[in-house]
Amino acid sequence: MERLFREALRRTSSGAVFRLALDGAGVFCACTLIWEHLITIQLSEGPSMYPTFSPRGDYLMISRVHRYGKGIEVGDVVRFYHPTFLGMNGAKRVVGMPGDFVCRDLPFSTEVGKGQEMIQVPEGHVYLTGDNLPWSRDSRNYGPVPMGLINGKIIARVWPLSKAQWVQNTFQPAQLLDA
Repeated sequence: MERLFREALRRTSSGAVFRLALDGAGVFCACTLIWEHLITIQLSEGPSMYPTFSPRGDYLMISRVHRYGKGIEVGDVVRFYHPTFLGMNGAKRVVGMPGDFVCRDLPFSTEVGKGQEMIQVPEGHVYLTGDNLPWSRDSRNYGPVPMGLINGKIIARVWPLSKAQWVQNTFQPAQLLDA
C-alpha cells in the first residue's frame, strides 16, 4: 500500500509538495517527541534558587527522563508542578527522599537545622527546598511533594552563554568517623 502511495506521488507534479509536507510532519513529530519526553528548555524566574540560578531568569535544560522522580537523588535540582500554584512549575533542590528524616525548619527562616520538628518523608514523596532559604516557598511551607509532580531534573543552564554550565549536585555524603 505504501509503495502504491509513493508511486502515485512520484507521477504527479504535486508529488514534491506532498513529500515536503510528509517530511515536515515527520520533523515536527520528532521534535515534539524529544521536547515532551527527553529534553526541554525553560526560563527560570524568582529568587528562591539564587545563587544557583539568577533571579532575573536563566534558560535551563531539563531532562524529562527523570519524570516522576526516576533516578533522582538527594542534592539534585528538580522541576515540578507546584502543589499550591496550579499551572506553574517550580524548581527546588531535593533534600529528602522517601523514608529519610529531615528537620522541618520554619518557613522563610535562615535558621537552618533549628526547626520545630523532625519528620520522615513519606513513601512516594520528596522534601524540597530552595537554595535561597529566606526567599523560598518550599516543603517547609507545603510539606513533602509527591514524586508524581516531578516533571524533570534540571541538568544545565544554557543561557546566558557566559554562564552556561552543567548543574552540579553539591551535596556530599556524610563522612562517619570510626569510634
